[in-house]
Amino acid sequence: MVDALWRDAALRERFIALDQWLASHQTFWRPRAFVHPRLPWEADHPELAGQLRALTPPRVDALAESAAALTQWLEPFIPQARSSESLCAVPAHAIAQRFEAVAEPYAVPGRKWRQSLRLLECLPASDLPVLEWCSGKAHLGRTLARERGRKVDALEWNAALVRDGNQLSLREQLPVSVFCVDVLDAAALDFMRPEQEVIALHACGELHLQLLRGCAERHPRALALAPCCYHLIPAESYAPLSSEARARGLALSRDDLRTAMQESVTAPGRERQRRRRLQGWRLGFDLLQREWRGVDEYLPTPPLPLTVLHEGFASFCARMAEHAGIEPPAAVDYSRYERLGELREREVAALDLVRLLFRRPLELWLVLDRALFLVERNYSVELGVFCERQLTPRNLLIRARYRV
Repeated sequence: MVDALWRDAALRERFIALDQWLASHQTFWRPRAFVHPRLPWEADHPELAGQLRALTPPRVDALAESAAALTQWLEPFIPQARSSESLCAVPAHAIAQRFEAVAEPYAVPGRKWRQSLRLLECLPASDLPVLEWCSGKAHLGRTLARERGRKVDALEWNAALVRDGNQLSLREQLPVSVFCVDVLDAAALDFMRPEQEVIALHACGELHLQLLRGCAERHPRALALAPCCYHLIPAESYAPLSSEARARGLALSRDDLRTAMQESVTAPGRERQRRRRLQGWRLGFDLLQREWRGVDEYLPTPPLPLTVLHEGFASFCARMAEHAGIEPPAAVDYSRYERLGELREREVAALDLVRLLFRRPLELWLVLDRALFLVERNYSVELGVFCERQLTPRNLLIRARYRV
């Protein structure tokens, strides 16, 4: 039912309850097992730490992939764990129009196509012109034009995607124009007008924050935003948008924002295994660098593509040491530390299950901050889920309409 949606004044009530719960459990979600050989909470919760370390890798994976199973497993150790379910029980947007029988169009990835349809189904009928923010090839905009006859302008900084998007629009004779614009530039706001609906499907971090700031300044009539990649911001810490979030004072680091994103249902099994192997290498190098430097603390390492796995562990460590300005000793038993890294990766995956309990609450806190920011800027706002988690975990949709 539409009335079940979180909207306007109710958004603040939901935010306050969630903020209080997160603040009271910071000891569990702030520290990362990747950084701390022993987590700060282990001294007060030795049974929980022991039970986690005793889990088999398949059991760890199963708990990580099911929020309900993880909550149930943790409840005996964290009594308020089940509160996360009610705090995060965001209702689904009402379906305005079904598109189940629509055939998949040319050159649109299946998952992206289904996400676009689900979002479109949640949009009320309108004849407003549309601005698609961070459009890529404008798959969403073309869906809107094709199924509802809407005129769409789309903004994308990647020239190749702009070219492909315009060619696809021309191929279907759709009223969709993709413009090569960096939405972080002030010039992007020149495309935003009052009599307009702005849409964005999985615009990342600072890109969707810029969209929200633009709405506060230019007041487009309607907005539909499904945010993503909250950690992709220039600062090391998050600056809340709403006055409510700023007043309550819960500070989030970029690592905390990464926790909100630590759920994926799209990566194939082989890629997940490669990611875990690379994590094991990072942890193996972490053990080495602590020994080489004589300093028992984590040393940040740069992001690397999975292709580095072809180089071998010794070459990986040499690369990491050079980046950190460390001179490795002449003789190192790399095979031993590679094995220790693998074991450490299993331990980290198990201990981090505690932090994973808070990934959806943290994401919802961030989305509610965005929703409240719009409420404070004279928008009527609704928050709901637009698709099932299996299609994308980033399934929260903010719908807003400016109060004229």
